[in-house]
Amino acid sequence: MDSVNKSFSNQQVEINLLPDYQAIDFSKISIKKQQKSILQLSTLLVIFCIVFLVLYIQTQFIGTFYIAGFLLLIFILSYINIFLQQPVYAYAIREKDIAYRRGYWVTKTTLIPFNRVQHVSIVQGVFDKLLGISTLKIFTAGGQGSDISIPGLDLALAVKLKEAVAIRISVEEDE
Repeated sequence: MDSVNKSFSNQQVEINLLPDYQAIDFSKISIKKQQKSILQLSTLLVIFCIVFLVLYIQTQFIGTFYIAGFLLLIFILSYINIFLQQPVYAYAIREKDIAYRRGYWVTKTTLIPFNRVQHVSIVQGVFDKLLGISTLKIFTAGGQGSDISIPGLDLALAVKLKEAVAIRISVEEDE
């Protein structure tokens, strides 16, 4: 029992010697992510317009215009949100981890060490295929809160990043 305690070490780390995560050289995601979001929101807007037009023709209820006006305001705010989010989306792959940044009111940066990564996948929805982009999903041992999805990557880049992460995972497992 004493030999186990003698080999244990937990030295304190000097705070000023820690690396600054904000010094990461992030890569921006493709502008096609913004185009995808606009396309999705516009499709939804057209569907809502058709539904409210049919609803108004069927009921002649004047309150339909108030509801439609409120929803139109929400759509306008959603379009603004899309334009504000795009410049913040970024990712970086470093020697020991992968970083993902998002959010404009509250910027959130997630760092995931490769030794926590369980697997990586690439997802492409209908609009993604149309625009030639994909989402790289990284799943960790820490549960759903630590998983990340990097949207708006060109498909070739997503495949390249997936392979790079897979190589890093295997290197971490070997050590």
